[in-house]
Parts: sequence; C-alpha cells; structure tokens
Amino acid sequence: MSVPAPPEWTDALRRALPLAALQPGDVDYFLVSPGGRYVGCTTHALHTVLIDTAQRRYAVLADWSLRGLDDASVELESDETRRQAFPVYADLWQPAFTDPALPWQPARD
Repeated sequence: MSVPAPPEWTDALRRALPLAALQPGDVDYFLVSPGGRYVGCTTHALHTVLIDTAQRRYAVLADWSLRGLDDASVELESDETRRQAFPVYADLWQPAFTDPALPWQPARD
C-alpha cells in the first residue's frame, strides 16, 4: 500500500528529476531531506539516485537502496542483503554528502 507524498515533496521531486534526466514515471519511491536540498529516489531499474538541487549534481548508485535521508547524509542498504530478507544482517552505508565515495556528476539539464 502506497502512502501519498506531501505536496512539498512532490514539488521537490518534480524540480529535481530533470537534473538527473529522469521522468516521474521512472521513480519507484523517493525521499526529500528536511531542508529540501536533497532528493533521493529508487528507480524501477533498481538504481538509487541522489540529487543535490543546490549544487546541481546527482549520483547514481547501482547496488544500494535508499533507506533514509537528512540534510547531511543518506542511509543506504545493500541490495544483496535486502534481497535475502535478513534485515538484522543488512549491510548499511551512511555516507555524508561530502563523502568522496559518492559518484557525483554534474546536472544533465
């Protein structure tokens, strides 16, 4: 059962998606940071896309699913452990948005 997103989240998603050349129909689910700067979404192709609207950049993470998002960091879960349905043993990664391991790319619009 899906839960409707607040209108401000929907607006943030609509503004952010062109930065990563995505369409609303590509998105399975999404989160918006409390300050509205970051939008994270998981696509139907099972990629997680992080979008930084202030710096007009995005990062695509093929092996991670979005679990949480705030104004400083993102919480990601390994797709491999998620598929095994053992949440106790889930492999979590909580990088700050300044983490050099995040593969940021310039906006595509």
